[in-house]
Amino acid sequence: MQVLQYIARDCYDKQGNNTYNNDPWLSLPPPFTISDTKNKFIAVGCDTYALFKGFRGEERYITGCISSCDSLGSVDQDSCSGVGCCQTNIPSGMKNRTVELTSYNNHLDIWGFNPCSYAFIVEEGEFKFSNKTFQQLDSLENVPMILNWAIGVEEDPCDEAQKRQDYVCKGNSTCVNPINRSGYICKCKEGYEGNPYHPNGCQDIDECSLPNINPCTNGTCSNLPGSHTCLCPTGYTIDSVNGTSCLKNPPTSNNNSLKISV
Repeated sequence: MQVLQYIARDCYDKQGNNTYNNDPWLSLPPPFTISDTKNKFIAVGCDTYALFKGFRGEERYITGCISSCDSLGSVDQDSCSGVGCCQTNIPSGMKNRTVELTSYNNHLDIWGFNPCSYAFIVEEGEFKFSNKTFQQLDSLENVPMILNWAIGVEEDPCDEAQKRQDYVCKGNSTCVNPINRSGYICKCKEGYEGNPYHPNGCQDIDECSLPNINPCTNGTCSNLPGSHTCLCPTGYTIDSVNGTSCLKNPPTSNNNSLKISV
């Protein structure tokens, strides 16, 4: 689920006095967690020390990154690689988070082009850094972030969930316990695709009709529910190793020394 989250700011005047500072926080109720695979933690600035703090269960985690540079010309163009912008992954299963910003030198030497630092969690692909980003972030309040969700709040609940009347995984789907998260999610079985929460939502994938793909080498593909099989022509036998190749039978030897006469 996509949500909008506030950007953390840490700003100074020419004399190095702090003029603005906010530490945005987020507390998520079950069954929501911050997606570690769909988001990045990003800090922007040339005198910037950014921290991401969060909890997974009762355990606290802290990560962050540092960015320092002396001039706008030294900033990496179109790349958040550590000069003017740095980024890092976040731990999985975070149920809350706080973003904090600090400065080493109160932006004194770089105030003319970078009076503020910024930090935020953002959906991967939704933020592109350039030397114009400093000005663009001045007027930007929030960025998109992705949350994971699950059904229920129990730990490792699949075994119990399948016994209940409100179990939601429909036909041709299976229950999955998300890593480092409570609740469960549904997933179509291998060979099926679609919506596992909708009746008849997981439909068979016809591997034999996929464009530009021939799942059978030297054979004819025959679709089956959730899978397929390969039919071999006369003189060929299915490869017992991969099950998708038809191998030509070895020639039979003729023994002319044995003859049967009646």
